[in-house]
Amino acid sequence: GCCALHISWEDLAEIKSLAVSEDVHGQGYGRVLVQACLDEARDLKIGRIFALTYVANFFEKMGFSRVDKGTLPHKVWSECINCPKFPDCGEEAVVRDLP
Repeated sequence: GCCALHISWEDLAEIKSLAVSEDVHGQGYGRVLVQACLDEARDLKIGRIFALTYVANFFEKMGFSRVDKGTLPHKVWSECINCPKFPDCGEEAVVRDLP
């Protein structure tokens, strides 16, 4: 699997490119990858993490909440704007505040 933490600015980061091989779905690898990103964000003192996802339920189990995409800063759409599916890709926005 793979996953990345993309820092948008000092208090906001995105979990990007989360993918786990289908043959190991449900075995906790996604959770480990996301937790590593959350730990890295905490170490960097980033207070808010978001993701754009097709599997919002997975992120909700990890303490994220669904939000309207429009509540995210416009800068996070810099990659989305060139996508052929924009603006109706079906991804949902999830956020989590870190203590």
